[in-house]
Amino acid sequence: MKTSQANLADQSCGSGAACGCATAPETEIPDQGEALSLAVLVIQPSPFCNLDCDYCYLPNRTDTRRMEMPVLEKVMSRVFESGLAGPHPFSLLWHAGEPLAVPLKWYREAFAVIDSFPGGRQMAMHNFQTNGTLLNDEWCDFIKERGIEVGLSLDGPDFIHDAHRKTRKGQGTHAKVMKGLETLRRNEINFGVVAVVSEESLDHPDAIYEFFRDNGIDGLGFNIEEVEGINESSSLDSLENEDRVRGFLRQVYLRNKADGNPIRIREFETAWENILQPRLNQSPDGRYLNAEVEPLGMINVDCFGNFSSFSPELLGQATEKYGSFTFGNLIKDRIFDATANEAFQQVLADIESGNRKCAESCEFYQYCGGASPSNKYYENGTFDSSETRHCRSMVQMPLEIVLEDLEDDLQLTN
Repeated sequence: MKTSQANLADQSCGSGAACGCATAPETEIPDQGEALSLAVLVIQPSPFCNLDCDYCYLPNRTDTRRMEMPVLEKVMSRVFESGLAGPHPFSLLWHAGEPLAVPLKWYREAFAVIDSFPGGRQMAMHNFQTNGTLLNDEWCDFIKERGIEVGLSLDGPDFIHDAHRKTRKGQGTHAKVMKGLETLRRNEINFGVVAVVSEESLDHPDAIYEFFRDNGIDGLGFNIEEVEGINESSSLDSLENEDRVRGFLRQVYLRNKADGNPIRIREFETAWENILQPRLNQSPDGRYLNAEVEPLGMINVDCFGNFSSFSPELLGQATEKYGSFTFGNLIKDRIFDATANEAFQQVLADIESGNRKCAESCEFYQYCGGASPSNKYYENGTFDSSETRHCRSMVQMPLEIVLEDLEDDLQLTN
């Protein structure tokens, strides 16, 4: 899962209704009675982060304001009244900045608010994506008590990790993250790891693989350093580096295979899944479908109640064409009010047009159903586009590597 963000210069709604964008072509939104359901709810308790990673796309990371409980109560009221919650549980991801920078006392109160709704405790599956530097036994007691899933951000050995993940004083954070990792282990809490692949990583696939293997990491996902949000350039921008990314991924795959696959690597697991079940993530009628999430299947809410959909990385980002990517404020608006929002209609229409371009031009379309909307926008300048560096690196390359290996195992020549 990627991270969410918000432009929190003020507490106004920022609704796209007044964004000044061109009139959107009409796009059909399913009726509320159709089979829509919420898959992911991203809530920003605060934009503040205690670190200053140089590739982060989030703005306002020094803003210490927090979501107030009446705002959270209204957000959850809108979610449950919409009918989107159910019949299956949804993932509630606390994210954007560092969730553990908000005191534990706040979460105890927040969870009580959510539990107060009928089915709230059963339906909301809580997740923390954390940099790990603030973990302690008290946090772990709460995580175990509430069955919270944990994702840890860790780029590999110290010389890789500390190149980008620094404190505000410019100091490396690897030692603190490893202390947090050991705290999770001591408390018998399972967790996964997300590692950002930057140019510094590309020459060290063996060291990175061995670091995760030797530290007993059994669930790992790679995110390439992306052009996104306020991160306007990437160390992987050159085509030469794309070739190096492929070499990096292939070596990690081969090392893991040689060791009996002790690590479940997200990109290769997904590749195998898509090979075995092509068109799994594809909508047959061309409507927007990304990772099994319908347009209102992912709701992203900042700490003031402003909300968006499609990709959490878009929330609150100011653009000339689409406004702020904010489709309303849940203090005063219902979730389905977004479907009448001019900016929502324009974004949805452009995403679907871009997906059709993917379907027409890309041999990998049957395996992914269209590239991530946020990557299309930030790399290509529009949702109405097709291939991105992100999909080449994180979808196409892993698929090619797995298929090549399968052909070698089967001794196929064509």
